[in-house]
Amino acid sequence: MAQGKFSSPRPHRDEERQIEEAFRQVTGQAPAPKAHAPLMTKEEQLAQTIREIQEETASSATQVLPQIPQQPVPTRERAAFDAEDVDAFFDRSIPSYEHREPVRDYYEEEPDFLDKLAMFLGKALAFCEKNRKAVLVGACGGALLLILLFIGIFFAGMRPTEVAEETILHNVYLADIPVGGMDKAEAIAAVKQATAKTYTAQDMIIDLSGTELTLSPRKTKVSLDIAAAVDAAYDYGHTGTKAEQEQAASRTQPYIIGLLPYLDLDTDYIMDVLTEYAEEAGSTLTQPTYGLEGREPELRADKFDEDAPTQTLVITLGTPGIGFDVKDVYNDVLDAYSLHVFEVFVENVTTTSDPEEVDLETIYEEFYIAPVNASVDLQTYETIPGSYGYEFDIKAAQKLIDKADFGEEVRIPMQYIAPEVLDDDSFFRDTLGSYQTRSSGSNARKKNLELACEAINGTVLDPGETLSFRSALNNVRGFQSAPADGGLEDTEMGGVSQVASTLYYAAMLSELSIDSRSNHSYIPSFIEQGMDATENLTIRNATGFPIRIDAKVSGGYVKVSIVGTEERKHYVVMESTVSNTYKPDVEYLELEFDNTEGYRDGDIIEEGNEGYLIKTYKVKYDLESGRELSRDFVTNSQYPAKAQIVAFVKPEPTTEPTTEPTEPPTVPTQPTEPPTEPTQPPTEPTIPATQPPTEPPAPATEPSATEPASVTEPEAIVETLPQSVEEIPAA
Repeated sequence: MAQGKFSSPRPHRDEERQIEEAFRQVTGQAPAPKAHAPLMTKEEQLAQTIREIQEETASSATQVLPQIPQQPVPTRERAAFDAEDVDAFFDRSIPSYEHREPVRDYYEEEPDFLDKLAMFLGKALAFCEKNRKAVLVGACGGALLLILLFIGIFFAGMRPTEVAEETILHNVYLADIPVGGMDKAEAIAAVKQATAKTYTAQDMIIDLSGTELTLSPRKTKVSLDIAAAVDAAYDYGHTGTKAEQEQAASRTQPYIIGLLPYLDLDTDYIMDVLTEYAEEAGSTLTQPTYGLEGREPELRADKFDEDAPTQTLVITLGTPGIGFDVKDVYNDVLDAYSLHVFEVFVENVTTTSDPEEVDLETIYEEFYIAPVNASVDLQTYETIPGSYGYEFDIKAAQKLIDKADFGEEVRIPMQYIAPEVLDDDSFFRDTLGSYQTRSSGSNARKKNLELACEAINGTVLDPGETLSFRSALNNVRGFQSAPADGGLEDTEMGGVSQVASTLYYAAMLSELSIDSRSNHSYIPSFIEQGMDATENLTIRNATGFPIRIDAKVSGGYVKVSIVGTEERKHYVVMESTVSNTYKPDVEYLELEFDNTEGYRDGDIIEEGNEGYLIKTYKVKYDLESGRELSRDFVTNSQYPAKAQIVAFVKPEPTTEPTTEPTEPPTVPTQPTEPPTEPTQPPTEPTIPATQPPTEPPAPATEPSATEPASVTEPEAIVETLPQSVEEIPAA
């Protein structure tokens, strides 16, 4: 049997003491005393009382009669007594127990009965005293015996407890309605007030583990016989034996009387509803449903209203198929009606099938709208407005779903997604090329980098327009003296060429036209070889749409981007190779023999560096397949070799003349090696390398006494660069 909230006992079996126990389980009160023995009917109670009176009277008469004086009674007076008093006493009708009103009311109707009875007894005793004849002793005793018998019968129904208690005993409840201490009228009024909006107006709810059934009072036709219920409450403790009444009156715990016996209820309807629902339990299985609630907003950028409310995604979770014991639930419902309760929770409900889980990923894909950036019509060059996107927070939605119960409704607000490019920026929606170089050096150099970026940031070039980097810096104030590239010597505006180099690289990736560019005299450390530029940089917008230059110093990097309208189906990678290497020359610095630096003849004052000829190429790759489409030569970048500086110390002068003149040292030269054949297309010029003298000068002879030794600087070998490919000598 189901152990629901109101499972057992059954009040319709008249086991009200068990209903009391069920009520105590619901309310948490202490257990009630054990039930009393069945109460006696009024007829049985009257018969018992008469027997007790007879026994008491018989014993009393035996003691009283011997004490009556034996006096003769005149015949005439005796006849008068018999005719007027005895006949009148016995002819008087005494109200029966079954039909009499309460003792108090009876006294009000017959206030002279006891007085007449006392007068009669007085006359009877006087008569007996006057007539002491033995023949009258028996008659007087018999009369007294009959009188005492009727007095006992009359007062037998007037028990002390009944006379004192005309109200319902304390601690008596009709279901959950306290009526103890009330008379019947008060109890009827209290029950009417408590049930006025319940039995005939309130639905009975049956909760089957989340699935609810509703029984309306219109269908169950429920009504309560209030007077009968109050009578039952009044009878408790007013009927039964004296011991049973006293036991009921001494109760300290509530005594609960169930209302089911006094309810008019269509129990067949209740059973039919439960049976039908149990047979169709599988049909209670429902799957999740969802949809958008509210007016769909306008997402097109030129019509979008950011203050317009978004729609709400409403998801209703499914409910499982269930099974339950119809008889158990039926009894639970009757228990609830009996206890004046209108919600039944059935715990032993079995799940026959579960609904599907909510698939938020699928729902998200269905309602997600991606934002669209504004664009440009490549035929008409007109702006095409973008539109806002639409979505919901899938993580927040999942948390709400996890907390919801079967059949519960979950509401999730939609939200807007702004596009990256709106109408005003429709021409600058794509990044054509971007590059960054690390910012380093002193604070003064970093400040110069920031000022140079600010000078070109936001510059818009229409198709065909140019930007001169040097001209862009002319109006900038605040440049500081700083090393150009980590060198020791400060230069004016030191560091700005790093911004020019970063712009140059980004422009080549964007395939802008480079009208002028010069590389450094050395390979800078902040950028790849062949990719640098000095302030002498001019770029031109060779695309069909406006472009914008974005430049800034951020996170320790100089960042430059070219944004515009992308038309290409490929991307660009810059590459460079070393075409030639130049050996450094050796230069001699003439010093006095007592020079302050302490150099000796042949000491290396400054190391030389090799020079390079760097070729730069632009390589195009297909955007989809990544296949190389072309490899085009861009430019040569020549970084000359840096000569090695060697000390030439003059000899210490002497006083003795010499007759032989001293020959000046000679520096042998080696013939210049012709450059190797170019490996690139014939349109790429190459620059031959010159080989500086490698042998040091011969040691100087000691000067004569009459003429000091003279030293001549070795002559620099100057090579003329070829003007065309044809002038390059063969290997």
